[in-house]
Amino acid sequence: MATQVTLELMKQYLERFGWHRYKAVDEPMEKEGIIHTGWRSSPEAKGFNLVIDPMVEKNCLAFRVPKVLVAPLDETPAERLKDLLVAMGFINYRIILGKFAYDPRDGEVRFSVDIPIDENTVTYEQFQHCLGVTVKMVEDYAPKLKAIVNGEKTAEEFIADEMKGELAAASELLRAFRELLEYMERTHRGEKSEESSDEDKPLTEI
Repeated sequence: MATQVTLELMKQYLERFGWHRYKAVDEPMEKEGIIHTGWRSSPEAKGFNLVIDPMVEKNCLAFRVPKVLVAPLDETPAERLKDLLVAMGFINYRIILGKFAYDPRDGEVRFSVDIPIDENTVTYEQFQHCLGVTVKMVEDYAPKLKAIVNGEKTAEEFIADEMKGELAAASELLRAFRELLEYMERTHRGEKSEESSDEDKPLTEI
């Protein structure tokens, strides 16, 4: 059975999601075409382009954000490029869905979510999930990666900032666990004390 993921289905899902500004075009050598759209977080923001590509020949549906930033090999200081790649590797290690990738040919950094579509369809909920992850990851990390390329932050500083929230959460969890252990210990001591008191009482004749 052939996949039911078509360009028309993606257009319907976009309309349902509330995105009405998009352009669907044919792609040479591919059964289904491709959709160009995008978003911006505010009227002042430059925004990002988004490509939705149902590649039925490869049994894959791709959500791609091209040119999140550009850091050409011959124009980017080696130390900044190293920090960029380390930061991207750290992000990819942590996130579950999606990935940032670097193209050394032109220095493009892009984000993509790719899901298999072998002999099946994609529900609107799955489409919404992938689109939401794409927007969130790019909005969250694009400014941080650009700061690294601009020399405003190192990979080490980026990773330290990312870990702060986790360390605080872990510290709070450890504190709560310690309080629980102390409560359990106090309760146990109280029970032992009551048992000792009962043993010291004289037996009542029946």
